[in-house]
Amino acid sequence: MASVVITSGEQAGSYFPLAHRPLSAGRDPARDIQIIDPKVSRKHFMIRRHEDHYVLVPFKSLNGVHVNGTQIEAEVVLNDLDKITVGDTTLQFQATDDADRTSALDKFKKATPDLREERTIYEKP
Repeated sequence: MASVVITSGEQAGSYFPLAHRPLSAGRDPARDIQIIDPKVSRKHFMIRRHEDHYVLVPFKSLNGVHVNGTQIEAEVVLNDLDKITVGDTTLQFQATDDADRTSALDKFKKATPDLREERTIYEKP
């Protein structure tokens, strides 16, 4: 099973194993992968399994999604060690799972009303 690790930002080191169901990412606590970054939209992107690979699907967000430094507008197949950048946060896709790491999916999510209702900070290109 594949996984995603946050490599920079407030949550650096957080590890998310990817299941066979789609996982959504964004600032909202309702997301499977909550990214606490004011430049990340409430619902920013989704990673889903398609046959024998994983696909990143960007949602309409103010600051977009970059894979290996290139902004993407449509879904893209993820390869081992691809870097996903959203706001000031970078995640790394890994084609394999690390069974020794603790999944961040099991941790308490920050669901304060101010975080949930805060507007996304727009970063001018």
